[in-house]
Parts: sequence; C-alpha cells; structure tokens
Amino acid sequence: MSRKRKRRGISLGTVVMLVLTLVVAVGLGRMLPRLMGDTVVAIDTGRVLEALTLTDGLPELSLSDIPIAINTRQPQAQPQTTMAPVSGAAATAPVISSAAPAPTATSEPVQGGSFTLTLGGSVCVDEAVRQSGYYSDSRKYDYAEVLSLLSGEMQSDLTLLSLENLVMPEKKVSSLIVPTEVMTMLASAGVDMVALGFPKAVDQGLDGLASTIAAAKSAGMKTLGAYTDQADAGEARMLTLGRVRVAFLHYTEKVSSKGQKALKKADAAFVLPLAEPEAIAADIARVRQAGAQVVVVSLNWGTEGKSAPTKAQTELAQKIADAGADIIMGTGSRVVQPTVWLEGHRADGSAGQTLCAYSLGALINESRKNAGVAAMLLQLKISVDGAGRVTFDEAAYTPTYIWRYRVDGKYYYRAIASDQPNPFGMGEEQAEAKTRAMGTTQKYLGETCPLVLRTK
Repeated sequence: MSRKRKRRGISLGTVVMLVLTLVVAVGLGRMLPRLMGDTVVAIDTGRVLEALTLTDGLPELSLSDIPIAINTRQPQAQPQTTMAPVSGAAATAPVISSAAPAPTATSEPVQGGSFTLTLGGSVCVDEAVRQSGYYSDSRKYDYAEVLSLLSGEMQSDLTLLSLENLVMPEKKVSSLIVPTEVMTMLASAGVDMVALGFPKAVDQGLDGLASTIAAAKSAGMKTLGAYTDQADAGEARMLTLGRVRVAFLHYTEKVSSKGQKALKKADAAFVLPLAEPEAIAADIARVRQAGAQVVVVSLNWGTEGKSAPTKAQTELAQKIADAGADIIMGTGSRVVQPTVWLEGHRADGSAGQTLCAYSLGALINESRKNAGVAAMLLQLKISVDGAGRVTFDEAAYTPTYIWRYRVDGKYYYRAIASDQPNPFGMGEEQAEAKTRAMGTTQKYLGETCPLVLRTK
C-alpha cells in the first residue's frame, strides 16, 4: 500500500489563521493611535500579502515575522480655552485663543488662593499728638505705644494705613512735619504699606514728599499714592498675597493751593495722582492687564467732619466700581462714613460687586469730638478661584477709639479697640467716651452695612 507524500508549505488552516491575524493587526493599527495618543502604528500590508502567497516552498510565518513599524510624534496644537480675569462675583465668557499653546500635559494649572487684608483710617499726628511723644529728659521722640494696643488687630497678610503728615528730618517739626519716629510707630504696629497722598502732601515741595517716601521705605514699608518720578508713578504696586495677585492704587481728591503751585512749578502732576474717573479707570485696566486678580482703590476724599459721603464721592465710587475695582477704601473726612456694596456695570456687559468703605475715620488725631475719636479697621479675607472669581469670605470691622489720658500734667494718646475690655488705668469718664465712640462708628456705618463686628 503506497503512502501519500507529505506536502510541504502552509496548510489551509494556517492560511486562515494568518488572514485572521492580518485582520486583527490592521484593526489594532487603526485603534492604537487613539489609545496611545502620541504613538502611530503603521502596518505594511503589501509585505504581509506577499508573505501570504500560497506557493509550495513558502516558509511558515509567525506573528514576529509580520513587519510593524512604530514611530512617535507630538500632538497637533489645538486652540485653548482660557478664562479672562473676573472682578466681583460675575464671570465673563470664555475667550478662545488661536495661538498654539504648549501641550496641555505640560501646562501649569491655574491656581487660586486666599489672603487677609487690614485697611485702616488716617494717621494724623497733629500738634498735640506730636508733642505727646516728646520726652524732655532725653530730648527724643517716642511713639511706640500710640498704636501698640491695636497691633494684634492689624496682623494680616497686608495692612494698609494712610498718613497725613510729612517727614523731613532737616526741617523744624510742626503739625504737618513730624519726626522720623512716626514711621517707626507705624512699622512696629504691623503696617506694611502706607498711603501718602493727601491735600498737603506737596506743601513742602517735591523734596518734602521725596523725604517722606524715603523715611517710610527706610522703616520697611511700601508706599502708595505719592511718587518721586515718572517711572515710579508708572510702576504698579502689585503684590502676591496667598497666591493671589493684588494691585493697590491711591488717589487724592483735593490739593492745597500751595501744593498746586508746587506741582505746576515742577511740571510734575504725576507726583500726586488726582481722583479723576478716567485716570482711575485707565489704571485699573492697566493693572488688570498686568495680571491683577484683585484691585484695591484707596482715596483721600470727602469733607472733613462730615459723616455722609458727598455727591462727588458717591458718583466717583460708582464709576470706580464700573471700572472693575473690588475694594474702595476712603480716608480724609477724619470721621467714619458708610460701608456699602456697589454693583459695578463693566464695559464688557458683566456685573460685579465692589465693597466700598467711604471713610474709615482717623485712627489718630488730636480731636476730642465724639465723631473725631471714633474710627475703624476693615478686616477682610478674600479668595480667588481658578477662574478668577473673587469671594469675600470674611468682611468684618473693629471699631476704634482714641484714648487720651494725663500723667504728671502731660497728655498721652493711644488708639484702642472700642469693643474690647477697658485697658488698665482707664477712668470711668474715658470708658463712657469709648462706649459712645463705638456707638458712633456703628451708627455712621449705616443700617445696610455688610460688615460684621469682628470677635476675638
């Protein structure tokens, strides 16, 4: 019985398996790019088909013999959606950028953050206050205790006060020109930034203002609202607090006639920015463009002794809110004025809330009138999310009182919190005046005031 010769080559079953393998490989070649993102799988089907030609003597193939080429590439850049900075509570529409950004995987994520801010009223070292800090035995000035009882209330990421005096060591002291130790007083109490724009800021010419700026910086504080040259005036006061970019601006509503002459003579209007709506709006737009997420606008304005804002104040405040400021803080009236929310109507059609404290009063001055001895610290905690939305997590205040007492025929001044226990040595009459001052502050803040009394 004859035996059949064994056929060499590929059996029908093997061919079927190889065809199936090819189909699977082609399918994988199409699916893998979607799964692997930056990997391309290319299969040379021509070579595979050549290998599958059914002829005698065709070598048997394994999957490792099928030619598969693997190469990598960078993904194509896609338009990226970014959120424009948002002021207040409202968000603007997404802005589509046509520029090709870096791959998303390597882009830095947008970070939010939060910070605390303390804003205080004017420090006015009038004649009586200045004399209280002079010690004849040493022939030196010392104001270390004047704000020391408020230092605990001014602990925050940044504390900003306004000074209505000049520091000129080579000049004779007066109710306007005060000793350098006043700057030490502010710095030791925890003040980080001092606004120097007020009506008499250039009554001693540009040299007097430059000397005051230098004294503040020597004490370790940043300055605001008064500048030594054009470049200094054009430099935005922008700080990063708790991962949030915060810009500070300051303007003066009125300049004394003497100051106006000094500015005109030096042709240096930039030295003391005036509270003009167009200029303020342009500055807000400039700092926003530079990356500011929160904008604080400080103003020296209003009428001294008036507890209600003037029509000019309210109109300007609304324009500042419309321009996109988040906070407006006022000084200059030396008495407390209302604090309110303003609804800002932005040029792009969006809306946002602006916290406006028309006047925080005077933390220190020589007045003994009930309204003159009452002031406040505005204490805020603010958060900004990844889309740029601003949230006021805390909007609180601490009412203050200017305590004046007499020892051995000499008067001393201390700024204290009027809602806290009486300090050691305070007499009954002063304790009653302190209570009245607290009531005055709360009355002048207004019934619709959004602030809450801060508790220890």
